[in-house]
Amino acid sequence: MGFRMRIRCSFVWVVFLSLAASAQDWQSCKPEGDYSFNDVKAAVNRVTSSQGYFGWDEKTFSRSGDLVAVAVLKTLDDIEMASPEHAKSVLLIVRMAFGCPQYCVKVADDRRPRMALLLREHLNEITRGKMQANIEETKQFILQQASKAN
Repeated sequence: MGFRMRIRCSFVWVVFLSLAASAQDWQSCKPEGDYSFNDVKAAVNRVTSSQGYFGWDEKTFSRSGDLVAVAVLKTLDDIEMASPEHAKSVLLIVRMAFGCPQYCVKVADDRRPRMALLLREHLNEITRGKMQANIEETKQFILQQASKAN
């Protein structure tokens, strides 16, 4: 009886460990061809810290749409965003996110720039209007691109 019990316990542990190993948190889950929130945050961090970007960063942003604005807010604090270098990077990132929402962004809700427009307002406040012309230009671009997606 002891041997059978050990086999059953071993089997239960193997099943449990295999299920636990395959579990993921919600931020890592993604449909085929999409990017997880963690991927977007990592790309935001990479672009803002290096002041440059790679093709895979642009691809990540262009397929994520409005999710990019949330990633920016979760990655950068206000002091970082207020610096002219980071503010320019943020505007570039948001422009890339809405470069082709009608074709590139698979999640329909992320084609609408709700959070991106709030981020734009917040960026204008924390930079004290110093970048207002660039921010307004980015806003017009986003709205124009979003209107094509509807």
